[in-house]
Amino acid sequence: MLKNSAESSLSAKAFGKINLTLEVTARRTDGFHEINSIMQTISLSDKVTVGHDSDLYLDQSGYVLEPESDLALRAATLLRTHAEISEGAMIKVHKKLPLSSGLGGGSSDAATVLAILSSLWGLTLNKADISSLAGSLGSDVPFFLKGGTAYVQGRGEIVRAMSRIPQTWFVLCVPEITIPCKTATMYSLLEDSDFTSGGLSRKIEARVNGGGDFPEEFLFNAFDRVAVTQYRAVALAFDAMHAVGVREPHLAGSGPTVYGIVNSHESARAMQLLLQLKYGLDAYVAEPVFDGPASI
Repeated sequence: MLKNSAESSLSAKAFGKINLTLEVTARRTDGFHEINSIMQTISLSDKVTVGHDSDLYLDQSGYVLEPESDLALRAATLLRTHAEISEGAMIKVHKKLPLSSGLGGGSSDAATVLAILSSLWGLTLNKADISSLAGSLGSDVPFFLKGGTAYVQGRGEIVRAMSRIPQTWFVLCVPEITIPCKTATMYSLLEDSDFTSGGLSRKIEARVNGGGDFPEEFLFNAFDRVAVTQYRAVALAFDAMHAVGVREPHLAGSGPTVYGIVNSHESARAMQLLLQLKYGLDAYVAEPVFDGPASI
């Protein structure tokens, strides 16, 4: 939800996400892959504040990226070019979501900047235009325009809103590992047996839209096997999650974050402390959230 910040600026939370399912269904001729995924925004977030300025500027705090790698500034540049205007903006991003973690922080920041600047600059872009711009920035960006619970297909550009999932809690841990060119690397390691039909995603969509729950045995991520077999730090994170009581740990996106579903905040908090103190992992507790940065 956008809110007035100060002196003609706007600010919003850029929520992270997890994938309740991430099914890879086919390789595409353009080098991308077809996916079926149930995505869910969660309460862990960055904060984005944007105000008028003479040109486009980026001010980062928290986790810091090289400016040329930051999707927030790229989103602003793309939007200004598309709108054929000369407006500027100071974009302040306080990054609390770990970088390249599978939680979608960069994509969420980009979607939030598109939403804020559309409002701040008084643009009247239609939904198709803003979605197209989002898709050109990254496969997850269209989802983050609306957030909540959604069924995502194609390479990420087809986003179908779903009913809200029941209230639950997530415990997450982020192993200390950097995977160069992570997304491309993870896709390159998939074997034919990792590809599925998308049936689990369709089952969860039908159950949730019908007012039901999503059984843990329906959760799935095509990259789980690859990550556990190729990267010891991820395998140890899965082991730690099992040890603290998570029944069905899975990757968020292409990892390396591992998450599990927990019935209560108290249990999630206890697991978080064990992961931190006993296993030395960065660990977090989150819950589902159901807004994106704005209604566009």
